[in-house]
Amino acid sequence: MRQIASIFLLLIPIYFINSNNNYGDGALGSHADNQTELERILKKCSDYCERVAHSALFFVCEEKIEEVIYDYTFLTYLGRYRIRTSQPQKVEKNIYIYDYQLIKKGRKIEERRILLEENGKKKYEKNARLKTKRIYSRRTIFGPVGLLSKDSQDMYNYKILGEKTIKGRKSFVIEAKPKWKIKDRPNYGKLWIDKEDSSVLKIETDEESLVGFDIIKEKSKREGVTPILRATHYYNIEKNGVRFPSKTVFEEDYRGAKIRGRKKRSKTIITYDKYRFFTVEVKIKY
Repeated sequence: MRQIASIFLLLIPIYFINSNNNYGDGALGSHADNQTELERILKKCSDYCERVAHSALFFVCEEKIEEVIYDYTFLTYLGRYRIRTSQPQKVEKNIYIYDYQLIKKGRKIEERRILLEENGKKKYEKNARLKTKRIYSRRTIFGPVGLLSKDSQDMYNYKILGEKTIKGRKSFVIEAKPKWKIKDRPNYGKLWIDKEDSSVLKIETDEESLVGFDIIKEKSKREGVTPILRATHYYNIEKNGVRFPSKTVFEEDYRGAKIRGRKKRSKTIITYDKYRFFTVEVKIKY
């Protein structure tokens, strides 16, 4: 298979996992009851997003990225006979460890990384670029804000899909889809919202909303295969009522007539750990 350029520029990272829609721990009520409940949930979520937005700049953490890339030849010819390959020809593994922080410059919020380690070798590279080859993710902490803030809610349609328990936390599963095509804010999908405090526990992004998916889909079509992209954010680090990213998982698979079963093209796991939180005090002089 020819090289497929797949830089997924996730401006507001959110994720989708291909599932069987089994989101219910219990039955849903009537449409009117669901609509009332949805409005209540969205109001509490907008308040939660305000807290996220005000907390986003006051932490530093370690960002560990484990990237595995599989190089497959989907069809191999031996004389005039076609042989379907079942094993990867090559596997490339990369591990990067960064010191990660968000920095505000004027009205812009930028990511700052210091590369601490690359494939087992110690480094100290300031203002380091993200070196991943298949996946690129930006500002994961703002995933909830991009979909549930007060300003964002005017741009999306929401639906309660059911209820689910994640790590002992009861949650609503909410689907968010844009009312129209939103320039520079393409990501949408499903969110797991904590019933108790309206914090976001998990986000899955619909693959169709990932930047670059159309290009990948078209190139894959010419190869006779179908891409299957899964992108999931987990928010399991809690501080003062705000949940911070704990893990992001990208999976890139392909299926089709030329493939026996599914073939994985890449998998990237981003782990956020060793958080250091701080506060900023402002002194006013008269």
